[in-house]
Amino acid sequence: MIEIKFCGAAKTVTGSAHLITIDNETKVLLECGLYQGSDPTFKEFNEDWQFDPESIDLVILSHAHIDHSGRIPKLYKDGYKGNVICTHATRDLCSIMLLDTAHINQREVERKRKRGQNVEPLYTSEDVYECLDDFISYPFNKWIDIHPKIKLLFRDAGHILGSASVTLKITTSGEKRY
Repeated sequence: MIEIKFCGAAKTVTGSAHLITIDNETKVLLECGLYQGSDPTFKEFNEDWQFDPESIDLVILSHAHIDHSGRIPKLYKDGYKGNVICTHATRDLCSIMLLDTAHINQREVERKRKRGQNVEPLYTSEDVYECLDDFISYPFNKWIDIHPKIKLLFRDAGHILGSASVTLKITTSGEKRY
């Protein structure tokens, strides 16, 4: 059995995160994006999860844009212990973009603190460095066994450098699904 829960980029185009649960046990997070915008409806989105980060087995990332990758350091900070699977260029771009996002976030926190607000950064540069070692990158156009129940294929999406269309072959209770 496969269940999909949309945990971001629903009713908006930012903050992409989709939780795939296989046989009620294996949990894969496809994307882990930061909400970017000012809609008050999403005020708490970046701080809160619709799942327990410690329960996630694997993260698959299609590309490095922050609305797809921007909460990965927070996911680790909040207890995730697995790997992030992506293409080589996505891994390289994330190492730059996530550090930049941490820097921007820290500057915003400092500005708010000067106004008397008691706020903490979503994550810091140190949090980014801690998660980057767990990024595992693969080439395009090659089926990869990433989990006993999951094979993955990245195809060039042409969106940004390293962006991929993600195809999964998932085995559930002896069945294969695509």
